[in-house]
Amino acid sequence: MKCPECKHLDTKVTDTRISTDHASIRRRRKCLQCGYRFSTIEDYCKTELMVIKRSGKEEEFNTDKIIYGLRRAIRSDEFSEEKIDKIMQNISRNIFTNYSKKVSTETIGQIVMKELKQIDPIAYLRFASVYKNFHEANEFKQEFKNLEN
Repeated sequence: MKCPECKHLDTKVTDTRISTDHASIRRRRKCLQCGYRFSTIEDYCKTELMVIKRSGKEEEFNTDKIIYGLRRAIRSDEFSEEKIDKIMQNISRNIFTNYSKKVSTETIGQIVMKELKQIDPIAYLRFASVYKNFHEANEFKQEFKNLEN
């Protein structure tokens, strides 16, 4: 594992903990060159899941794209990287549990919005406005009304 601070390739695992749902492992690591300490989360990964884009093109499922969207939607100091990772784990688990071969970007967007709606209504509205491609204020207003219900 490469150190995020100095990019050295040798790190040592100092602590390992299994998540409460036993679906992932959190490891504390220490860089053997600079001494920097950081955490990693080990989770299963099914790489054969394909995402069907709106254009009809297919590509391999990539959590980085969802994390990018989450970070843009959240934009808050209240959410640590660990909390974003936890949100991503919930989203991934939902997707991999319910879809084995292919999933559409629309379905992924709905799953992300459902997760954000439970956690942060403002982040939900930010994500929904981009995901649903709002063109007018009325669309945003309608989504806000739906959120209140």
